[in-house]
Amino acid sequence: MEMNQIYALSCLEGLKKLPDHSIDLIFTDPPYYQYRAQNIKGLKNHKDVVTEFEFDDFKSEEEYLQFLEEVLKECYRVSKPGASGYLWCGDDFVSFLNRMVERAGFQFRKVIHWHKTNPFPAVHPRKMFANSMELIVHFSKGTPKTWNYKSTNEMHNFIEAPICMGKERTIHRTQKPLKVCIPYIEISSNEGDLVLDPFMGSGSTGCAAVLEGRDFIGIELDEKWVDVARRRIAYWQAQVVPETLPLEMAVMAQ
Repeated sequence: MEMNQIYALSCLEGLKKLPDHSIDLIFTDPPYYQYRAQNIKGLKNHKDVVTEFEFDDFKSEEEYLQFLEEVLKECYRVSKPGASGYLWCGDDFVSFLNRMVERAGFQFRKVIHWHKTNPFPAVHPRKMFANSMELIVHFSKGTPKTWNYKSTNEMHNFIEAPICMGKERTIHRTQKPLKVCIPYIEISSNEGDLVLDPFMGSGSTGCAAVLEGRDFIGIELDEKWVDVARRRIAYWQAQVVPETLPLEMAVMAQ
Protein backbone atom coordinates (compact mmCIF):
# COMPACT_ATOMS: atom_id res chain seq x y z
CA MET A 1 0.00 0.00 0.00
CA GLU A 2 1.32 3.42 -0.95
CA MET A 3 1.72 6.23 1.54
CA ASN A 4 -0.52 9.30 1.54
CA GLN A 5 -3.42 7.41 0.05
CA ILE A 6 -6.89 6.45 1.25
CA TYR A 7 -8.06 2.97 0.33
CA ALA A 8 -11.74 2.13 -0.12
CA LEU A 9 -11.60 -1.15 1.78
CA SER A 10 -13.01 -2.65 4.94
CA CYS A 11 -10.83 -2.07 7.96
CA LEU A 12 -9.63 -5.65 8.33
CA GLU A 13 -9.16 -6.13 4.59
CA GLY A 14 -6.95 -3.04 4.45
CA LEU A 15 -4.97 -3.90 7.57
CA LYS A 16 -4.12 -7.33 6.21
CA LYS A 17 -2.45 -5.69 3.20
CA LEU A 18 0.04 -3.84 5.41
CA PRO A 19 3.41 -5.41 6.25
CA ASP A 20 4.51 -6.22 9.78
CA HIS A 21 6.17 -3.47 11.82
CA SER A 22 5.49 -0.72 9.27
CA ILE A 23 3.46 1.89 11.20
CA ASP A 24 4.81 4.57 13.55
CA LEU A 25 1.48 5.78 14.95
CA ILE A 26 -2.16 4.67 14.90
CA PHE A 27 -4.80 7.35 15.34
CA THR A 28 -8.34 6.25 14.67
CA ASP A 29 -12.01 6.68 15.47
CA PRO A 30 -13.85 3.36 15.01
CA PRO A 31 -17.63 3.14 14.87
CA TYR A 32 -19.25 3.32 18.28
CA TYR A 33 -21.70 0.54 18.93
CA GLN A 34 -24.30 3.04 20.03
CA TYR A 35 -24.52 6.64 18.85
CA ARG A 36 -27.23 8.95 20.09
CA ALA A 37 -28.10 12.58 19.83
CA GLN A 38 -31.15 14.79 19.71
CA ASN A 39 -32.70 16.56 16.78
CA ILE A 40 -33.53 20.03 18.04
CA LYS A 41 -34.99 22.55 15.65
CA GLY A 42 -33.84 26.12 15.88
CA LEU A 43 -30.44 25.45 17.42
CA LYS A 44 -27.67 27.42 15.79
CA ASN A 45 -24.77 25.33 14.44
CA HIS A 46 -26.44 22.01 15.29
CA LYS A 47 -28.15 21.15 12.02
CA ASP A 48 -27.44 17.50 11.31
CA VAL A 49 -28.20 15.67 14.52
CA VAL A 50 -30.32 12.55 14.51
CA THR A 51 -32.78 11.11 16.97
CA GLU A 52 -32.41 7.41 16.27
CA PHE A 53 -29.93 4.98 17.71
CA GLU A 54 -27.44 3.69 15.17
CA PHE A 55 -25.82 0.32 15.66
CA ASP A 56 -23.29 0.36 12.82
CA ASP A 57 -24.61 -2.95 11.48
CA PHE A 58 -23.43 -4.91 14.52
CA LYS A 59 -26.02 -7.41 15.70
CA SER A 60 -24.88 -7.42 19.31
CA GLU A 61 -22.44 -5.89 21.74
CA GLU A 62 -20.44 -9.13 21.68
CA GLU A 63 -20.08 -8.97 17.88
CA TYR A 64 -18.92 -5.36 18.11
CA LEU A 65 -16.30 -6.11 20.76
CA GLN A 66 -15.05 -9.16 18.86
CA PHE A 67 -14.64 -7.00 15.76
CA LEU A 68 -12.62 -4.39 17.65
CA GLU A 69 -10.42 -7.08 19.16
CA GLU A 70 -9.61 -8.44 15.69
CA VAL A 71 -8.79 -4.90 14.53
CA LEU A 72 -6.48 -4.30 17.49
CA LYS A 73 -4.60 -7.54 16.89
CA GLU A 74 -3.94 -6.47 13.30
CA CYS A 75 -2.92 -3.02 14.52
CA TYR A 76 -0.41 -4.65 16.85
CA ARG A 77 1.04 -6.69 14.00
CA VAL A 78 1.58 -3.70 11.72
CA SER A 79 2.92 -1.38 14.46
CA LYS A 80 6.62 -0.84 14.93
CA PRO A 81 8.07 -1.56 18.38
CA GLY A 82 7.56 1.56 20.45
CA ALA A 83 4.65 2.82 18.33
CA SER A 84 1.75 4.57 20.05
CA GLY A 85 -1.94 4.26 19.30
CA TYR A 86 -4.92 6.48 20.02
CA LEU A 87 -8.40 4.96 19.84
CA TRP A 88 -11.52 7.08 20.17
CA CYS A 89 -14.36 5.52 22.14
CA GLY A 90 -17.54 6.25 24.03
CA ASP A 91 -17.80 6.00 27.79
CA ASP A 92 -19.92 2.84 27.53
CA PHE A 93 -17.00 0.74 26.30
CA VAL A 94 -13.84 2.36 27.62
CA SER A 95 -13.34 -0.26 30.34
CA PHE A 96 -13.59 -3.05 27.75
CA LEU A 97 -11.09 -1.34 25.46
CA ASN A 98 -8.54 -0.82 28.22
CA ARG A 99 -8.33 -4.58 28.66
CA MET A 100 -8.73 -5.33 24.97
CA VAL A 101 -5.64 -3.38 23.91
CA GLU A 102 -3.61 -5.41 26.40
CA ARG A 103 -4.99 -8.72 25.11
CA ALA A 104 -3.86 -7.61 21.65
CA GLY A 105 -0.32 -7.19 23.01
CA PHE A 106 -0.22 -3.43 23.60
CA GLN A 107 0.37 -1.63 26.86
CA PHE A 108 -2.58 0.46 28.02
CA ARG A 109 -1.30 3.88 29.04
CA LYS A 110 -4.04 6.41 29.73
CA VAL A 111 -7.58 7.54 28.94
CA ILE A 112 -7.71 11.06 27.51
CA HIS A 113 -10.86 13.16 27.92
CA TRP A 114 -12.02 15.56 25.25
CA HIS A 115 -14.36 18.17 26.71
CA LYS A 116 -16.59 19.59 23.98
CA THR A 117 -17.15 23.24 24.77
CA ASN A 118 -20.25 23.34 22.54
CA PRO A 119 -21.94 19.94 22.99
CA PHE A 120 -25.38 19.09 21.72
CA PRO A 121 -27.76 20.26 24.44
CA ALA A 122 -29.63 17.83 26.65
CA VAL A 123 -33.36 17.65 25.97
CA HIS A 124 -35.45 18.11 29.09
CA PRO A 125 -37.94 15.22 28.50
CA ARG A 126 -35.04 12.76 28.23
CA LYS A 127 -33.78 13.69 31.73
CA MET A 128 -30.14 13.25 30.71
CA PHE A 129 -27.05 15.42 31.03
CA ALA A 130 -25.52 16.80 27.86
CA ASN A 131 -22.91 14.47 26.37
CA SER A 132 -19.96 16.86 26.54
CA MET A 133 -17.13 14.31 26.76
CA GLU A 134 -15.53 11.80 24.41
CA LEU A 135 -12.65 9.55 25.32
CA ILE A 136 -9.41 8.47 23.68
CA VAL A 137 -7.59 5.32 24.80
CA HIS A 138 -3.82 5.77 24.51
CA PHE A 139 -1.77 2.58 24.17
CA SER A 140 1.66 1.59 22.91
CA LYS A 141 3.66 -1.38 21.65
CA GLY A 142 6.08 -1.49 24.54
CA THR A 143 7.46 1.77 25.89
CA PRO A 144 6.71 4.63 23.48
CA LYS A 145 9.71 5.32 21.29
CA THR A 146 8.59 8.86 20.48
CA TRP A 147 7.38 11.24 23.18
CA ASN A 148 7.75 14.86 22.15
CA TYR A 149 7.17 16.60 25.44
CA LYS A 150 5.28 19.87 25.18
CA SER A 151 4.58 22.37 27.94
CA THR A 152 3.37 21.02 31.28
CA ASN A 153 -0.13 22.37 30.68
CA GLU A 154 -0.34 20.52 27.36
CA MET A 155 0.56 17.10 28.76
CA HIS A 156 -2.65 16.50 30.70
CA ASN A 157 -5.04 13.68 29.81
CA PHE A 158 -7.68 16.33 29.14
CA ILE A 159 -8.25 18.63 26.19
CA GLU A 160 -10.92 21.26 25.55
CA ALA A 161 -12.12 22.16 22.07
CA PRO A 162 -15.44 22.75 20.30
CA ILE A 163 -16.92 20.20 17.96
CA CYS A 164 -16.38 21.00 14.28
CA MET A 165 -18.36 24.01 13.17
CA GLY A 166 -18.37 26.53 10.35
CA LYS A 167 -16.07 25.94 7.41
CA GLU A 168 -14.30 23.00 9.02
CA ARG A 169 -17.52 21.05 9.36
CA THR A 170 -18.43 18.32 6.86
CA ILE A 171 -21.64 16.30 6.90
CA HIS A 172 -19.90 13.46 8.76
CA ARG A 173 -21.69 13.13 12.11
CA THR A 174 -18.64 12.13 14.15
CA GLN A 175 -15.99 14.30 12.50
CA LYS A 176 -13.16 15.09 14.91
CA PRO A 177 -11.71 18.61 14.97
CA LEU A 178 -8.10 19.10 13.94
CA LYS A 179 -7.45 20.90 17.22
CA VAL A 180 -8.01 17.60 19.01
CA CYS A 181 -6.07 15.41 16.56
CA ILE A 182 -2.92 17.48 16.06
CA PRO A 183 -1.53 17.54 19.63
CA TYR A 184 -1.33 13.75 19.91
CA ILE A 185 0.16 13.33 16.46
CA GLU A 186 2.80 15.90 17.45
CA ILE A 187 3.56 14.15 20.73
CA SER A 188 3.72 10.56 19.47
CA SER A 189 5.33 10.88 16.04
CA ASN A 190 8.03 12.79 14.20
CA GLU A 191 8.17 14.42 10.79
CA GLY A 192 8.31 11.76 8.10
CA ASP A 193 6.70 9.09 10.30
CA LEU A 194 3.83 7.00 8.97
CA VAL A 195 0.41 7.46 10.62
CA LEU A 196 -2.33 4.88 10.09
CA ASP A 197 -6.07 5.44 10.40
CA PRO A 198 -8.02 2.26 9.58
CA PHE A 199 -11.34 4.11 10.07
CA MET A 200 -10.56 7.25 8.08
CA GLY A 201 -14.07 8.71 7.94
CA SER A 202 -13.97 12.33 6.79
CA GLY A 203 -10.17 12.41 6.86
CA SER A 204 -9.22 14.41 9.96
CA THR A 205 -6.26 12.13 10.71
CA GLY A 206 -4.91 12.59 7.18
CA CYS A 207 -5.38 16.38 7.35
CA ALA A 208 -3.57 16.55 10.68
CA ALA A 209 -0.75 14.35 9.35
CA VAL A 210 -0.29 16.63 6.34
CA LEU A 211 -0.22 19.71 8.57
CA GLU A 212 2.46 18.16 10.76
CA GLY A 213 4.68 16.78 8.00
CA ARG A 214 3.81 13.14 8.57
CA ASP A 215 2.90 10.53 5.97
CA PHE A 216 -0.36 8.63 6.34
CA ILE A 217 -2.36 5.65 5.17
CA GLY A 218 -6.13 5.74 5.46
CA ILE A 219 -8.65 2.92 5.17
CA GLU A 220 -12.36 3.65 4.83
CA LEU A 221 -15.19 1.34 3.78
CA ASP A 222 -17.71 3.97 2.65
CA GLU A 223 -16.74 5.47 -0.70
CA LYS A 224 -18.74 8.61 0.08
CA TRP A 225 -16.37 9.40 2.96
CA VAL A 226 -13.34 8.34 0.93
CA ASP A 227 -14.24 11.08 -1.53
CA VAL A 228 -14.78 13.67 1.23
CA ALA A 229 -11.50 12.75 2.92
CA ARG A 230 -9.51 12.85 -0.31
CA ARG A 231 -10.80 16.32 -1.14
CA ARG A 232 -10.11 17.64 2.34
CA ILE A 233 -6.57 16.26 2.35
CA ALA A 234 -5.90 17.47 -1.20
CA TYR A 235 -6.84 20.96 -0.06
CA TRP A 236 -4.13 20.94 2.59
CA GLN A 237 -1.56 19.26 0.38
CA ALA A 238 -2.02 21.77 -2.45
CA GLN A 239 -2.65 25.06 -0.69
CA VAL A 240 -1.55 25.07 2.92
CA VAL A 241 1.60 26.28 4.63
CA PRO A 242 1.23 24.51 7.99
CA GLU A 243 3.13 27.05 10.09
CA THR A 244 0.98 29.99 9.04
CA LEU A 245 -2.53 28.67 8.41
CA PRO A 246 -5.00 28.90 11.31
CA LEU A 247 -6.87 25.70 12.03
CA GLU A 248 -10.19 27.50 11.72
CA MET A 249 -9.77 27.85 7.95
CA ALA A 250 -11.71 25.65 5.58
CA VAL A 251 -10.49 22.09 5.36
CA MET A 252 -12.81 20.81 2.70
CA ALA A 253 -12.08 21.59 -0.92
CA GLN A 254 -15.05 22.74 -2.92
